Amino acid sequence: MLLNQTVRIGHLALFIASGFAQPLTCAVHALTNAAPQVVFEDEDVLVVDKPGGMVCHSAQRPEYGSLADWLREHGVPTPRMINRLDRETSGLIVVAKNEPAAKTLGKAVLRREIEKEYRAVCWGEFEQDQGVIDQPIAVSQTSVVYTKRVVDSAAGKPSRTEFAVEKRLRGFTVVRLTPRTGRAHQLRVHLAWLGNPIVGDKVYGPDETLYLQFIKDGVTNEMLDKLLLPRHALHAERVSFLHPRTRERAAFVAPLPEDMRTFIEERA
Repeated sequence: MLLNQTVRIGHLALFIASGFAQPLTCAVHALTNAAPQVVFEDEDVLVVDKPGGMVCHSAQRPEYGSLADWLREHGVPTPRMINRLDRETSGLIVVAKNEPAAKTLGKAVLRREIEKEYRAVCWGEFEQDQGVIDQPIAVSQTSVVYTKRVVDSAAGKPSRTEFAVEKRLRGFTVVRLTPRTGRAHQLRVHLAWLGNPIVGDKVYGPDETLYLQFIKDGVTNEMLDKLLLPRHALHAERVSFLHPRTRERAAFVAPLPEDMRTFIEERA
């Protein structure tokens, strides 16, 4: 069972989930065997820690379990996800359990009042300890991956990401990321544009055709030789927002999953 710790600092309620993720195994074809973990739940809001490898919705691949399916099994008949994560991104997702909560939190998203922080492991060394990537993003017109985004000064939408180096490893860097806009793939696109793509990224890493190979064959040993991890090393670690009913600000934290922790420890 997941044991959570609640810490109050003034009017801020901070919920910290204990570690739960499955250790990385040699069965590289499966990205994860872990299930989502409940970090917080009341009558209005559910906050879950999604494992890497699980899609939020599975309309295109109904044979695979999704977070939406899990939420229905958990007793949320109409899952209203306030934020979403890419399949391979692990971490916190906020779910409204009723329509009033969904409307309130949805407005908070539009006003950019929901604060999110990620951690990522990137290739190479960052030149700056902290900075801002302020580069517009658009759908690529030339990639073989139809969902790929790129920095595009002419056609892109304004996109802004703040970063801070947390730890420098041998050939890699651990960074904290705060998105100030919410474009699809924003963090992955910005880090690739910076020259420090996220480790394990099949689209924005060393070779975008790896993504097509993954769709066909799953993760192979040959692919791991290039990617080093079976999924991209991006984790939604913290989210903070005003509770839709109490209007108290609450922050929720999920620790790094085992695969990212192990990668960092082995290269420290």
